[in-house]
Amino acid sequence: MMPHPVVLIGRMYHPDAEARLRAAVPVEILESPTAESIAGALRGAGGAFVRYPNKLPGAALAGARHLRVISTSGRGTDAVDLAAASARGIAVVNNPAFGTVPVAEHTVGAMIALAKNMLPFNRLTHAGEGWPAQKRYRRTELRGKTLGIVGLGNIGEEVARIGVAAFRMRVLAYDPYVPAEKARAVGAEAVTDLARIWGESDFVSMHPELNDGTRGMVGERELRAMQKHAFLINTARGPVVSAQALARALREGWIAGAALDVYEDEPVARDSPLAGIENLILSPHIAGLTDEALRGMALSAAEQILQALRGERPAHLVNPEVWPSSRK
Repeated sequence: MMPHPVVLIGRMYHPDAEARLRAAVPVEILESPTAESIAGALRGAGGAFVRYPNKLPGAALAGARHLRVISTSGRGTDAVDLAAASARGIAVVNNPAFGTVPVAEHTVGAMIALAKNMLPFNRLTHAGEGWPAQKRYRRTELRGKTLGIVGLGNIGEEVARIGVAAFRMRVLAYDPYVPAEKARAVGAEAVTDLARIWGESDFVSMHPELNDGTRGMVGERELRAMQKHAFLINTARGPVVSAQALARALREGWIAGAALDVYEDEPVARDSPLAGIENLILSPHIAGLTDEALRGMALSAAEQILQALRGERPAHLVNPEVWPSSRK
């Protein structure tokens, strides 16, 4: 009997991963998925892959009688209704660690670009106006500055390590869920008062998980508490930072600049309050999507789907409590 197919809600990041799946099971790809096409495809599926910004809501699982495993495209699981999947005994896996280096490098690159005002100078020099504008934009050095990190997971830890080793920065790290020893191991100072991050940092880099405690954690109060020469970088999750508050902070000069790779609403609309702000660097949620990371995440997703379908426990099971029932 032919095995139940694996449904790809959006193509995988690398053709090697799709080839790996096709060698073992039938594969159905939803290029332009809708709620109806997802629900229909999942009725006969044994596994599923969901790629951001597509979503796999709980309603789509109602008729998925054969579904045993769902893989996200990366580390985050917010594209999957985890509670609904768990209630139906469906294993959910993610693909962590591949984004650590690229997101950390993107973060540091944004810090350098902001500190040197590289984007406006690039634009003006291309237009033949660079030299007259030399005094219009300030430049500063990273060496010796204070870097405040919110969230000391893998990425926050790597950014801290780079800040200390490459630029001899003073690093303050806030994360109530990790021991102070983790900060000290990378040369950072663990702080328990978040106000110190806003008040003492020349650069603030956001790396927290998205949850009820971090949603909207950077708003008007926090931005007003930052130093006027300071910069904010967010490569974590968009809802961590209020777009309205940040736009106002930048337009009114509460802080010197910011860089975002993630947003409350994606993709960013033309009429977004963030659009057109010169001292704001925007990128389309690509910090972790280097060639190397894309291939690694895609192969990890494919292998974990196949592991689950073979009855083998996947390496990165998000809801381990369902594993015995998901194999039935």
